[in-house]
Parts: sequence; structure tokens; C-alpha cells
Amino acid sequence: MDIPQFNSEFVCIIDRENPVLAAVISSYLHKNDCYLSLFEFGMATIQTQIAPTEGFDEHYITRSRSEELNVKINNSLKKMGGCEYLILGGLSENQKSYLTFLDQYKCIEIDTIVDVELCLSGIAYDKNNFLAVRSNEAQTGLYFAAKLKSILKIDNNADYLTESLQKAKGIIIVENNGFSSTVIAVNYALSVNASLKIIEPLEEDEAKEIIYHIENWQRGNTHSFLELQRIMCKKIECIEFSEYEFATFFTEGAPYSLILKNIIPFTYVNLTFNTGFFIFDNIYIENKESIGSSIVFSPLVFGVDEETEFVINLLKKERFYVRELTGKDASVNKIEMHVKEYPYDLLHICSHGGEVSGYSLVKEFVDRVGVSHVIEYDEVISFAPEKGKSLIQVTCKQIWRKFDKFIWKSKELKDENYPHFVFIDMINAVHNRSGEKYSGIPKSIVSDSCAIKCYDFNYQAVFNLVSCFHTSPIIFNNTCWSWSGISESFLACGVRGYIGTLWSINNSVANNSAKIFYENLFDNTILNSLQKSFKATIGTSSENIYLFWGLHFSTFKRGVNIKQSRINITHLLLLSFYRWIKQAEEVSNVKIKSDIQRLADWDMEQLKEFFLIETIEKFKESPSLKLKNL
Repeated sequence: MDIPQFNSEFVCIIDRENPVLAAVISSYLHKNDCYLSLFEFGMATIQTQIAPTEGFDEHYITRSRSEELNVKINNSLKKMGGCEYLILGGLSENQKSYLTFLDQYKCIEIDTIVDVELCLSGIAYDKNNFLAVRSNEAQTGLYFAAKLKSILKIDNNADYLTESLQKAKGIIIVENNGFSSTVIAVNYALSVNASLKIIEPLEEDEAKEIIYHIENWQRGNTHSFLELQRIMCKKIECIEFSEYEFATFFTEGAPYSLILKNIIPFTYVNLTFNTGFFIFDNIYIENKESIGSSIVFSPLVFGVDEETEFVINLLKKERFYVRELTGKDASVNKIEMHVKEYPYDLLHICSHGGEVSGYSLVKEFVDRVGVSHVIEYDEVISFAPEKGKSLIQVTCKQIWRKFDKFIWKSKELKDENYPHFVFIDMINAVHNRSGEKYSGIPKSIVSDSCAIKCYDFNYQAVFNLVSCFHTSPIIFNNTCWSWSGISESFLACGVRGYIGTLWSINNSVANNSAKIFYENLFDNTILNSLQKSFKATIGTSSENIYLFWGLHFSTFKRGVNIKQSRINITHLLLLSFYRWIKQAEEVSNVKIKSDIQRLADWDMEQLKEFFLIETIEKFKESPSLKLKNL
């Protein structure tokens, strides 16, 4: 299967809220069979600060996201060996202040559409014609312009485009959510020579309705399935899917394959979580060797009726070193630390999943200008005891329900136009409970509280990195209700593929599906392996239950041998250890320093317990390494 090459001449960093500018710039830079790496930059409410502030202020969220984005883009540029020109599209001075690597590249700054021709006309020497389109058709216009070897021109008096789906092996369907991620999707469609269809976005209420109707349908309400069909069919009814070999949906969370009954292989890309990095990592990993490392997690709650032993043995046969977190080792602390810090290509989860118990709370607070507000929310609490530690890590996950009587994320709440600082003050008020008696009212089930059952407590998957940035792993979360909620943490933090379930899966079906999937995985694409596994669901209550966040061409490579896998893991754990030690030395905040040191200590514990021989060999090869740390 053909995998696109990176466009090594250009990389573009674009303002998230300027998709039209992103489309016009992309039309100038497009090259056949190449993927143009385009990364979105969200709002930055303040410029970067040399000395970071402690705690939450009104700029905390956008500042944190901007700092994280800077690291991710810089890492991506290094992975692809840099580029000749770095295009900055519509970025504010605030946004640009976070980009610490700009002096390493030839930068072209483009503020508006008017500037594009002046800045890029000499670059697009192979394109002599213009295609005029209206601004609300910029994404489709980009696709047509590229096919016609033309440059996109925005003219709101232009004739409306007459769409014609060009026949190709696959089709890319994109919800037009109004952000630059839609242009990333179009660039991807062009790079894999797929057909393209831009469809209406999900409304906020529709996204909630989909979850509600799936739950009701699984409780026996057949009318809810008809409602699911109504919501999704109206967006895709003009597409004849049987004419294609695969389809990829760029969506904010609609499981279209459910109503299409998986008539062809379907994949998904989430438009909300780092769309540009998701595509970049999938292309990049295809040209890299695997670490040869996997994690299999199971508290063994199903006894013999689960796939755990089969998956472990098969992965070992395919020359993977397997970290077995099973039985008592399937604890909250161990899965949390392994997800975040351990180098792995694959994580397989076999357990109970879905909604769990928690508490309902109401909090009244006064914002910084003296206005009173009331936030209603649910909270799920999880504990992560750690062997040898007297302090227990506690995770509290809040699920917002209402703000000043308005439903959270509703149109009515948005129309109130609250200043951004009000919600920062809300977070501070909720997190600051010093001296307060806990007022939560127990709830047997908290909706939207997707979790994983561990040997000791429930794992909420609240984390901000996976595999310590060593690679972009694949996650097979073979638990109930795992397609949304918990998947969002993994997708936001950099996995390249995630398989989950749309509702509560039958144990034997989960077992058989996983076996078929892994039996085919190393000789097929991930998508085709999953498609083959669907035969285990046909005629059962779990038919069409699986959903794959990933790309159609992505594969999973065999390891070289177990010895090499162990060497690879040792090397990466050492890299992490020394990186954390260096960061701890540079940080003044006591709490942050302690958190960083905890990660470094964990890396060293892994090396001592599991990879001592390989670590000693590494020290012999590199005497400059600090042996005293062992």
C-alpha cells in the first residue's frame, strides 16, 4: 500500500481559526503524492514568559497548550529532518512568541490571504492557473485546485462549485467544523489520492444525542437506533460507500460505521485532538523500526474466557518483549506509570470498562470581579497506591454538568459570553478545597465517566503524555464503552491508533475478536486485521461494536528479536531518566521538581528490576554515563 512522503520543502504552522488562509497557502505548496505537514496553533492569550507563574491564572490553559505545541512541532520537524521553508500562517505575536526554534529555519510569515500571492508566487512556479471559489467552499476548492494544478483564489462572487466525487480506491469524509483541521484532512486526502467529501459538522447537541441514543438502544429502545440513523445518514446519504475499498472519517465523534454496518473498512481521525500530529506520526512511524515492546494489561476478571494469555504468547512469538501487567500487577499505579513513561509500541487492555460510580457536587464561588456563580458537576475519584510509598496518589476527574443553570457546552451557555477568566476562577474554586468538608453525594453511575477496572481501583486515564514521547503506540482497549471518553486522553497525547468499543461487549466475542485480530496483524494493515476480526461479532449483540481511530495504511511491524527489544527499551528508559534529571535541576518549583523526580526514580527502578544486565552493558559501552545512579 502506497504511503505518502513528507513534503520536505515546506511545513506550515497555521492559526487554528483561519481555515481559509490554510487552504490558500496549501494550494501553493501542494505536490503530488506528498503530504504537506500543517500544524494548527490555537489561541494564545498572552506571550510566553521566561519565569513561569505558579498555579492557575486566566492564561494558564492557553499558555500550557502553546508551550506543549512548541515542543511537539519542534520534535516533528527534527523527525523529518527539517524543511527548507517554514510557513507561519496568520499567527499573532502571542502565538509566535512560544515558537523557540524559528531561528533554525527560513521563515515566511503570511498574515492574510492578500499576502499569500506576494509571498508564495515564486514558489508555485508549476501552477499557472487560478481556481476562484467562495470562502465557504475553500476546503473543497483546495482539493479541486490541486487536481487541476491550479492556485486557489478566494472570490465570494465566484460561481458555486459543482461537486463531482472523483473515483478512487478510498474516500475521505470531513465534517466541516470551521477550523484548520479540515484543511489538514484535505491535504491528507490529496496525499493518498483519495476521493473527498466535505459534510456538515456535528452540532453540539447532536454529539450528545449520539451517546444518549447508543445507550438507550443498548437498553432495548429500537427507536434510538432510528434516531442514530437520522442524525448521521443525512450527512452521508449522497455517498455510495460500496464503490470504495476504504473510507476515513474526520469527525468530532460520530460512529458512522455503526449505521453503515462496516460494509467496507472504516477508520476515524478525531478533528479535535491534534489532527496534524496524528497524521504526521502515522506516516513517520511507517518508515521506522518498532521498539519491539508491548504491554498486556488484565486484572484477570474473566478467568479462562479472555484473550490475555493468547495475546502474550503471540506477541512473544513475533519477537516482542511483553510487559505483563496481570492479576495483582494490573494496578492503577502500574498502568498509569507504564502508559506515561514506559517505551512501548502496543498496549492491549482486557478488563471491565465503561461508566463507574462517583459523586455529584454543587459549588458556589465568586469570580475575581465579585460576581457569584454556581457550577454543578460530577466527580470520579481514583486511588493509586504504590508499593513502598506512604503517600497515595489520588486522581479526581470532574465532569461539568451545568454553569449558572445553563447546560455545559450548550448554545445558551456560549451565548452568555462569559469572560475567559470566569472559567479559570471556576477551576481554581473546585480544586481549592483546603479546610472544606467534602460535600459530594454518591452516585452509583456517573455518565460519561469512562474508566478501566484495575485490580485495586478504577483507572481514569488522566495523563498528559504517552510512552514518554519515545514513539506513537497503538492501543487496543478491549473493554466496554471504550470508543469515547477514555480514548480522548490517548488521542490527545499522541497515539497513532486506538481501537475501542461502542457499547458493552460480550466476553467471548471480545476474546475471539482479539485472537483473530492478532493472528492477522503482522501480515496485514491494522485496519484490515480489525476488519477480519469482525467475523467473530456477526450475529451477536456485539456486531459492529469496534471502532478504529487510525489511518488505513498503518501497519504493525514484528520485532527483530527479544534481546534487541530489551536493549531498545533499556536505551529509551535511560534517555528518559537523564532527561528528567536534567529538567529537575532546572526547575525551581518544589511540587514540579518532586513530580519530575518521581518519573526519574521510576525509570531507574525499571532498569534495576527488569533490565539490569542490559543497563550494565550500556554503561560499559558509554563509560561517561553516571554509574552512581544505579
